[in-house]
Amino acid sequence: MSRFKLQKKRKLDEEDARHDYEDTSGPNVTLPASYKPLRSLKLPNSVFSDEGESKRDESNVLRDPKKRKRLPYTQGHLLGEGGFGSVYAGNRISDGLKVAIKYVAKDLIDEQIEVEGQGLLPIEVALMIRVDSDPACPNILHLIEWFETPEEYIMILERPDPCKDLDKFCYEQGHLEESQAKWVLVQLIRALKHCESKGVLHRDVKPQNILIRTDTHDIKLLDFGCGDLLNDSDYKMFAVCSFLIFLGLSGTLDYFPPEWYRYRSYRAGPATVWSVGVTLYNILCGTLPFKNREDILRGRLRFTRDLSIGKTGLTLNFTNSSEIRQDSHPVRLAATP
Repeated sequence: MSRFKLQKKRKLDEEDARHDYEDTSGPNVTLPASYKPLRSLKLPNSVFSDEGESKRDESNVLRDPKKRKRLPYTQGHLLGEGGFGSVYAGNRISDGLKVAIKYVAKDLIDEQIEVEGQGLLPIEVALMIRVDSDPACPNILHLIEWFETPEEYIMILERPDPCKDLDKFCYEQGHLEESQAKWVLVQLIRALKHCESKGVLHRDVKPQNILIRTDTHDIKLLDFGCGDLLNDSDYKMFAVCSFLIFLGLSGTLDYFPPEWYRYRSYRAGPATVWSVGVTLYNILCGTLPFKNREDILRGRLRFTRDLSIGKTGLTLNFTNSSEIRQDSHPVRLAATP
């Protein structure tokens, strides 16, 4: 049994929390009626477009919900589900565009952020609007538009094809080769630097939240449900992630930085770099670098396979990570582009 399979047995039911965007055949049904449409976004250019050169969405004209008209999407098979809702495959009726339809329960997620000109919005929607604003990043999954019902929020997301989440992709291969991991890391850093430039902290970087195109190995960072606005002060919690862990539905605990266990606080930059480092080790070695909290605090890292020394070519250094505790982990991560 491979190390990656052993790791799978140890994780806390992450299959339930995974977003698997693979496209398989399934029956289509029309979305329920009477959804309240809210402000939508145009679809930015995408490296995953099915149409060669992708186009911005100019045709999403939403119907008046009082007339009980249908939304302009059909819904297909279940892609994944977790602690806060479900994700389904879908298509836009007007042009057949492949989308993912994400349902998020309101009674579990009630945090909102004010967006200029739009008022208070659900935190995941607000953060995605921020990172989607021009200039957009090709390595972040884009929100096309969203809706609200009395019970839930519905997000219409782009659906790359063909692709898998990075965790499943690595599971099938055992681990990535160094050249593959290097390309993934360069793109992930690009996405996170873009988030930083937009004032957004993703706060849940891990292979399950990264989509990889199976033919080109281009990636997309997704799922901002555990995110927050970026600031220079200490964070005292991991937002909604803590609730998922309480329910046993998240493996995010494996990616928490040591200062969280030691002080119950952390800074955005160092915590992000730590999660990127754990992700890199995971995809290279097919297992997590630390087995438990004690291992994380000791910080003794051993590689389970031979790797080249490599060169320092690309540095991730978040601007708000200049002041950290002396006994915290390093905040600079090198990768060859």
